[in-house]
Amino acid sequence: MIATERISRVIFDYAAQIGAAQDLDAVLELNAGMARDLVGADRCSIWLVDSKNNRLWTKVAHGVRELHIPIGQGLVGACVAKNETILVNDTASDPRFLKSVDKESGYVTKSILTLPLHGMDGKPMGALQVLNKPGGFSQDDVDLLGLCSGYSASTLETQRLRKEAEAAQLILQELEIAREVQQHLLPQDLPAISGLDFAGYCRSAKFVGGDYYDFLPMRDGGFLFTLGDVSGKGIAAAVLMASIQASLRSQVVRPPDSIASLMGDFNKAVYSFSTADKYSTLFCGLLNVGSGKLIYVNAGQVRPMVMRCGSGQIERLDSGGFPVGLLDGSEYEQGEVLLQPGDAVLCFSDGISEATNAKGEMWDEAEVEKLAFACNALSAHQIIDKLVEATDRFTGDAEQNDDMTVVAIRTV
Repeated sequence: MIATERISRVIFDYAAQIGAAQDLDAVLELNAGMARDLVGADRCSIWLVDSKNNRLWTKVAHGVRELHIPIGQGLVGACVAKNETILVNDTASDPRFLKSVDKESGYVTKSILTLPLHGMDGKPMGALQVLNKPGGFSQDDVDLLGLCSGYSASTLETQRLRKEAEAAQLILQELEIAREVQQHLLPQDLPAISGLDFAGYCRSAKFVGGDYYDFLPMRDGGFLFTLGDVSGKGIAAAVLMASIQASLRSQVVRPPDSIASLMGDFNKAVYSFSTADKYSTLFCGLLNVGSGKLIYVNAGQVRPMVMRCGSGQIERLDSGGFPVGLLDGSEYEQGEVLLQPGDAVLCFSDGISEATNAKGEMWDEAEVEKLAFACNALSAHQIIDKLVEATDRFTGDAEQNDDMTVVAIRTV
C-alpha cells in the first residue's frame, strides 16, 4: 500500500509539471525524472540512435555530461540492437557492461534496467535507462517503466515531427522565394514594337521549373525571341534555366550575323557549365519586323506553328539540330520563313503537347493544330489564353509533370 501511494504521488507531482511544460526538451527531462523516482533508482538517461554517425548518445543524462558510444556497445547498445528490455542487477558479472563510461565519469554502476524506445514504425529509436536501485530492479519495475518509455518515445517522435515540419516550412518559404525570383527572370514589361503583337506565358508544374522564354529587341530593329525547356525538374533545372538565359542574353548583346552560328557558340557555352544529364531544348527566332523574314533554329524543341492568316494553313518549324548542351560539337541548320501581315507564330513546350489527363491519355498534338486554326484571328494574348484554357480542360485535376510555356507572335 505504501509503495502504491508513493507511485501515485510521483505520478501526480510530475503530471502537473509535464502538463505545464512548453518545451519538449523540458518534457523529456521531467519524464526521465519521473522514471527514476517511480522505481526508486538513482539516475536515469534517455539514449537516442544517431544512424548518420553510427552511435548512441544521451539526450538526457542525470549527473553527467552528454555521453556518446558506438552503436552496438554496452547494455544500451544490446537493448537497441535486440529491441528488447535488459535487466542486470550485477553489472560486474555481465560482459556487455561498458566499464569505460563509469571510468570516465567516476560513477559506479551496480544495477541497470534498459527499455527500448519505439518510433512510429515500431523500430527502436533509442532507450530509457535507469541506474542503481537499492536492492536491484524487478519485473514490476519493467512494467512500471513501460508508461515512461512510451511517453518518452512519443515526446521524441513529436519533437522529430515538429523539426521536420519546421524544416519543410523553411524549404517551402525558400521555394516561394525561388519561384518569385524565377518569375522575375522572365520578361516583365514588354516593349511596344510597331507592327508586332507578342506575348508569353510560363507556368511551372512544381514550385520552380526549367522552362523559359525571352523577348530581346535588337538595336538594328530586329526582334529575337526564344522558348526553352531544361531537362529535369526542380531547383537544379531552375538554376540551369537561369544560367542559360543569362548566357544567351550575353551572346546577343549585338545582333547576330547568323542564328546557326549563335546556337553553335551557345551550345558550347552550355556544354561547358552543365553536367552530362543537363541540357535544354531551345527554339530561337530572329524576326525582321519590317520585311517579315523570320530566321530560326529549332534545337530539339516542340515544332512551333506558323499560322497563315490568308489561307488558314499551318506550317511547322523544324530546322535546327540537337538540344543545346547535349553534345560538345553540335552544328545547327537555320530555317527561314516569310511572315505576311496577320500571320502568327505559336511556340509551346511539351507541357502543352504532352499534357495528360486522369486516365493517362496524352493530348493529341493534332488537337493543338485545330485549336491554333480556330485562333487564327485572335491577338497574341488571346491565343495563349485559349491554348492554356483548352489544355487545362483536357487535363482536369490530373497532376502535371511538365512546365507549361507558350509564346505567341503576330505581325500586324
